[in-house]
Amino acid sequence: MTRTARTGLLVAVAFLVTMAVLLRSYVYGNALILPLEQRRTQHLVASAASYLDTATLRVRDRVPVTATISLYGDAAAGDERTAVWVEFATLETAFGQRIDYHERRTAFDRRTGMIVDCCEPYVDDDPRARQSGLAFRLPFAAEPREYPIYDPVLRRQVPLRFEGEETIEGLPVYRYSYAAGPAKAEDLPDVFTPEALGLPHAKGTPAFVDVSRYIRIKRTLWVEPESGLPVRVREQRTDTLRTADQVDRLVALRADLVTDPLDEQIQVAEARGFRTWVILVRDVLPVVCLALALLVAAFAWWAERRTRRRTRSSAAAQDQQQVPGHDLAQAG
Repeated sequence: MTRTARTGLLVAVAFLVTMAVLLRSYVYGNALILPLEQRRTQHLVASAASYLDTATLRVRDRVPVTATISLYGDAAAGDERTAVWVEFATLETAFGQRIDYHERRTAFDRRTGMIVDCCEPYVDDDPRARQSGLAFRLPFAAEPREYPIYDPVLRRQVPLRFEGEETIEGLPVYRYSYAAGPAKAEDLPDVFTPEALGLPHAKGTPAFVDVSRYIRIKRTLWVEPESGLPVRVREQRTDTLRTADQVDRLVALRADLVTDPLDEQIQVAEARGFRTWVILVRDVLPVVCLALALLVAAFAWWAERRTRRRTRSSAAAQDQQQVPGHDLAQAG
């Protein structure tokens, strides 16, 4: 083997080993960062919810409702370490009547997904609301453990607990959930009469009863762990109206919301594509590169050894040819 060929094989070995290291550390590592830009909308639907019609102060049962959650990235407010997303969440009936609305602006670490205190955050126009924990989703390479996550409806950090492994349309997912509340959401003075709450109204008593709205939520997330993307969400929510004696007098909302099937298909496809890419870049291609490097190194060693044998054989034959004939006869 010529010196040029030997050098070329050594360069190929070095290149393959370098590629294996770069794919696993640099390429894969740099992909695990949440984007500055974001434009995503998902829908949670409940086919038969109960809610309090504020126009008539009557509870309406078995009404289809939809929660629409939209995320938008404020790219100009972020940087290489921090992203800023704004979330709008609306709960409406099938007839377009709004039941609830929440809005928040949150800054978070682009690698961990954890909330950071910067960039003019707010929750429902309250800039003093203190946000902490995970902002919108689990981190990349999510683990089967408990995570702190922020609930914008309850305005508090809650523990998101790992519950088990499942598959959705053949995609492996982790199931997490938390249950929180009842938590006080707002005071509603001078709105409800005693009759509306099923209370007696004696003479001389106030015409309205002061009540507060309390919320109880159980949220379950089915998360593809490599991407950290929730492919299915279930939110079981109950709102009650509670009087000053801490007794729940009326159910203002009861809904069992689940990700719309079409949205679930889209999110499963997105998560599956990311998972396939991760397995290819992190697990498959580095191994292939190292295997090829070993093959090239083995070939180089084999070719070098074969070349040396041929060289020694040629040298021995040459020595024999250079010995005089009478010397060969005497040797015989």
